[in-house]
Amino acid sequence: MRLTIRSVAAATLACLAIFLPPCEADPVVKIDLITNANLGFGQLVATTTSGTVTVSPSGGRSTSGGVVLGSSAGVSAAAFTVTGHPLLAYSITLPSSCSLSGGGSSMNVDTFTTNPSQSGVLGSDGTQAMTLGAKLHVAAMQPKAVYSGTYTVVVNYN
Repeated sequence: MRLTIRSVAAATLACLAIFLPPCEADPVVKIDLITNANLGFGQLVATTTSGTVTVSPSGGRSTSGGVVLGSSAGVSAAAFTVTGHPLLAYSITLPSSCSLSGGGSSMNVDTFTTNPSQSGVLGSDGTQAMTLGAKLHVAAMQPKAVYSGTYTVVVNYN
């Protein structure tokens, strides 16, 4: 009889282990931003009057003030791929400004804009394309040089 009781107890314990619900988890995938193309303002000519050059998120370029547009080679909106957990919403934080330096001089970049604007939703594959444009401030008689700099864009889940 002791054998039977132990067998039943062992069988009961085995059944309990089998019928306990499995432990499940759905970890959120880290959100990331992959750079596909850099922001480029192209060639421009500074005159005796200051001005601005704007590149839109669609890649269009426009000018105001005393800046004359040169070759459009190198003109580009920045392009990114946002990656993360499918179908989650995220917010975009843009810099207020950054500085481009070259030839011992500098220029300010501000008015950053994106498409999508301020927030987005990742697709069913966990990605979404994002483009970025900004405004470059050119001083009167800005020295000729190749200017470069960096800026930070942050994406976070909502």
